[in-house]
Amino acid sequence: MTKVKISGIRTADDIACANEVQPEFVGLVFCDGRYRLTGNIASKLIFGLRPEIKTVGMFKNQEIGEITALLSAGVADWVELCGDESEDFIRALKLRAEVKVIKRCSLSVDFEKDILKINESFADYISVSARDLVRAPETHELLKKPFFVTGSFTTESVGELIKSFSPFAVDAVISPENRSSVNRYVFKGLCDEVLKY
Repeated sequence: MTKVKISGIRTADDIACANEVQPEFVGLVFCDGRYRLTGNIASKLIFGLRPEIKTVGMFKNQEIGEITALLSAGVADWVELCGDESEDFIRALKLRAEVKVIKRCSLSVDFEKDILKINESFADYISVSARDLVRAPETHELLKKPFFVTGSFTTESVGELIKSFSPFAVDAVISPENRSSVNRYVFKGLCDEVLKY
C-alpha cells in the first residue's frame, strides 16, 4: 500500500493536522529555507506527534555530525538527503547511525544513466519529483529501489500517479499560506485517496 509523507511541518497546528490525517511520515526540514527548524524547536514539536508517525529529518549538504546529533536526540527517525551528498557520505552516515536513508534524485534527459547510479546507491529509498516521472514514465519500471514521489497533489492527480507508477510513498508539502483548517481538509482528502490503492 502506498504511504504518505507530509513535509514542511513547522508549527503545533501542523502537528495537529498530521495527528488528525495520520500520514506514515512527516518531514522536518533542517536545511536552509523557509521551512527550516532548529533541533530544539523540532524536539518540542514532535513531543505532541502520534508515536506511530515516523519523522524524517531533511538535510542538504550538511555535516554528518549535525545529522547524527539530531538522530541521537530522537528528533528524526529517518534521514532524507536533499543535496549533492556522495555515496561515500551515505555509506559513512549509515556506518555511524542505524538509520533508513532517503536520497533525493533528479532524472536528466539521459535518465538511463541516472537510473544505473540510483539503483547502485547505498540509500534505502529514493525521492523523485512527479514532474520527472511524468516526463519519462518508463523510468519507474527500471527503478530497483522503493521510491517517494514529491509534488503538489490533488486527490485526482495522486490517484492517477499511484495507478501509473506504484510509488512506495507520496510526499506533499504543507502550505504555510493556508489556514490550518484548509491544510487539514487538503491532507485528509489526500490520505483518504491514497488509502484506496
